[in-house]
Amino acid sequence: MTEPRSSEALKDFLNTLRAGEVRTGRVISVEAREALVELDGFSGPGKALGRIPRGDLTRKAIGHPSEAVIIGQRLTFEVIAVDWPQQCVWASASACEDPALRAFLLGLRRGAKHEGQVQSVHDFGVFVNLDGEPENQCTGFIRGPELSWLRIDHPADAVTAGQRVVGEIIDVDTRRGQVQMSLKALQEDPLAPFADRTGLVTTGHVTKLIPFGAFVRIAEGVEGLVHNTEFRDEPVEHPGQIVSEGEEITVRIVEVDLARRRLTLSARNLPQNGKRSI
Repeated sequence: MTEPRSSEALKDFLNTLRAGEVRTGRVISVEAREALVELDGFSGPGKALGRIPRGDLTRKAIGHPSEAVIIGQRLTFEVIAVDWPQQCVWASASACEDPALRAFLLGLRRGAKHEGQVQSVHDFGVFVNLDGEPENQCTGFIRGPELSWLRIDHPADAVTAGQRVVGEIIDVDTRRGQVQMSLKALQEDPLAPFADRTGLVTTGHVTKLIPFGAFVRIAEGVEGLVHNTEFRDEPVEHPGQIVSEGEEITVRIVEVDLARRRLTLSARNLPQNGKRSI
């Protein structure tokens, strides 16, 4: 009779596994959403099982796991995590699919600078060919919000295809074969110079009206909120009663929160240069 999988031997074996390490095993089952593998190195009783989700079998597009693996096939995979309640391992074969790519990715470190050339620009972000990556690969990706501190309507407003860029590595994903980059991380935060300017009175342009207030740009890349209660002593139901988009108004800096990148402004009891008085 086969010993239960919750044997002490299995627990001891699973306790030796670490996320990110590479293991090998044999495919023993191929199901609709995953493939099961028997891990090498466990002497029993029973089996040490690994579960590889369909999306972690290969980076190629497949409809069913059987398109990527067959029963009896030996696989090399990365340990994702140990699932203690189910007494098994979650793993990724895609993370080990291309040894050269894996070696390149493992040589990168979060927080380090890296250069590359923009391959393509899309609505959702920018793909970058990173220096040193294997041929026929494009490992770098920059999300739209990581391109610039400035407000941009489209990533193409920040970079163009073929442009050389330097970014900070913010994540390395061996499973997807992708490196998340940030150009913004290497740029000076335009809000930083205002960190100690609480009380400063300045002018700015209204950029957006929302039901409870108005956003005002006081410098390039620096916008703050004037809440409805900060326009005048009398109640204001909507900021459109007081200002309009594009209008220049005078504001006072009330609070600067660099951690949350939040700028609080007030327009109460201040002279206004716009077309309507407060």
